[in-house]
Order: sequence, then C-alpha cells, then structure tokens
Amino acid sequence: MISRKSTIRLLAVAAFLIIARLVFDLTSAAAYVYPEFDFGLNGIAFVVFILAVPGVLALALARLFQKRLVEAGGLVIICYFPFSFDEAVDRQFWRFRIHESEYQSIMQADPGPPPKYRVFNWGNRNTQLIGGGVIVEAVVFDESDEIGRWSQEWIEPRPSPSPEDRWITARSDYPSCKRRMKLLGNHFYYLAEEC
Repeated sequence: MISRKSTIRLLAVAAFLIIARLVFDLTSAAAYVYPEFDFGLNGIAFVVFILAVPGVLALALARLFQKRLVEAGGLVIICYFPFSFDEAVDRQFWRFRIHESEYQSIMQADPGPPPKYRVFNWGNRNTQLIGGGVIVEAVVFDESDEIGRWSQEWIEPRPSPSPEDRWITARSDYPSCKRRMKLLGNHFYYLAEEC
C-alpha cells in the first residue's frame, strides 16, 4: 500500500514533468511565431525538461534500492506522461492567425478571376533531426479547395510558381521527403515539406 505522502510526491513529480513539457512547447512555439523575439528561452526550457526526466528515473532507481517498489514503478510510469501527448500549441495556426488579416486583405485586393490562388511563402529552415534536413513552409490560399488533390487538372490553371514555390505544385522525387497539409480555414492551407 502506498502512503498518502508518497502519493502526493508522485503527483507533484508528474505535475512538474508535465509543466516542464508544456513550458517547452510554449516557448518553442513562441520562438517559431516570433523569431525576432527569441532570446533562447526555448533552449533553457528544453534543457530543464531533458534533465528532469533522468532525474526522475534516478529517483525511481533510489526507491527501487530502498525496496519501495510501488513508488519506483510509479515514478517510471510518470516519466511516460510528458511524452504521451503531441505538441500542446499549434504553432502554425498561431503564426497564421497573426498574419491572417494581412493575407485576407491581399486576397480581397487581388483582381484575378476566381478561383483565386496565392502562395504566402514562409521560407525554409533546418530541422533538428540527426543528420540534418530542411523544411519548407507556406500558407496557400486556394479558393477551389482542391489543393489536396495535386492532380494535373488542379496544377494546369495555376500561375507559374516562383522558383522557391515550385515544391507546392510538384511532387518530390525523394522518398525521404514528407509533405504535410493542414486546413487553416477560409480557403487557407498550411503546407510543409520536410526532407
């Protein structure tokens, strides 16, 4: 049987790990959305989070040597909690919402015939994966809402894309590249390709 004091300790450790993960998610998203105000807080939050998990595992090992098996098992299980959920902050949607009125006004001022189509390039950045990689991102306004099809019929009426936007209307020849698309609302889509 586990004591009330041990239960409170387990809950406090679980809360600390989950809060550390949420703080890392929030600071990482803020650095993505506002890169000009990134002062490295996400790096500090990452270090705190990464050091907390082995710290809890060391505590579990100490409890195991003290023959407090239930508490040791509880601590090991608690280490899984911060990894059990996806990012808590949708950073792409947050960044889009900040610029949505600007994108809307550009589309309303567009004199072209419907269905309107436009790429708002977000550029590219290096990924943190082992061996490196690159991710290109954009928000695409597609009034026809057929962007997900990538069929020849969808591509043909599109204006010739600029060199940095060609990846949107072309399929990658590299099997290691992964494309993601997410509806942001009002004919806007987030697209990313990671290689």
